[in-house]
Amino acid sequence: MKKAFQMIGLISLTCFSFFVTEQTATVVSDMDEIMIEIKNKKDDYKLDSIDAIIDNNTIIPGVNKREVNVNKSYKNMKTNGYFNDKLFVYDYEKPKISLTDNIDKYIIKGNPSKRMVSLIFKVEQDEDITDIVNILNNYNVKSTFFVNYNWFINNNTLVEELIKNNHIVAPLMEDYTSSDFEWMEMVLKKINKQSVGFCYNENENKTNLEQCVLKNNYTIKPVVISENTPLVDIKEKLESGSILSLKINSQVRKELSTIIIHIKSKGYKLSNLKENILE
Repeated sequence: MKKAFQMIGLISLTCFSFFVTEQTATVVSDMDEIMIEIKNKKDDYKLDSIDAIIDNNTIIPGVNKREVNVNKSYKNMKTNGYFNDKLFVYDYEKPKISLTDNIDKYIIKGNPSKRMVSLIFKVEQDEDITDIVNILNNYNVKSTFFVNYNWFINNNTLVEELIKNNHIVAPLMEDYTSSDFEWMEMVLKKINKQSVGFCYNENENKTNLEQCVLKNNYTIKPVVISENTPLVDIKEKLESGSILSLKINSQVRKELSTIIIHIKSKGYKLSNLKENILE
């Protein structure tokens, strides 16, 4: 019996020691200048969630709730030895009405609160898009290219380069049940290391939409579609969250630099589709 009490006492003492050590560490970290700075600034980086907006069969994505994880942020910054808001670690919570729960809707724009705009380029023929890519890279703009099957199989190296530079490449097909589409989508998801892809529809097509849902893809239905007068169209219709669809042609090549400068002058960030619609 005496040994049993001694063992209980030893276990209690050990547990108490761990408790005291943990409490001491907490007190010490609370007095650390980095921790104090994190606690003082954390509410400045908090974002409330915004519900997605659904109108019949269209959707504008919402925004996740975001809060600073104080302990993980402290650990992150303590390793580096100084406070840096770029080292904040966040906890996220999706909105009550979320894009991820409504993948069967047409996405018409990104959430306006994010002040992002996306350029989509439709590559319907065996176009040389080197000049377009060079302009985008010169302005550090990330974009999205919807390409047809023939262009895709003839430009494998460029596809890999685009993806490496954080552009998005997706299939531009009319028949989402075709073997060509299936193959392209499988390859692109593998290269991008992603589970969700993109479909493109200028006009509503129930069959295509259903096929995209089955493939766990988001379906994009841009409001702004331009061919002959891209700069004029964008100046008239540009707004936060816009998804701007441009057909590759001589006019787009001529006006692209001016388009980028105009969009940036309005205070918008040019981003690829994934970033624009991400909640």
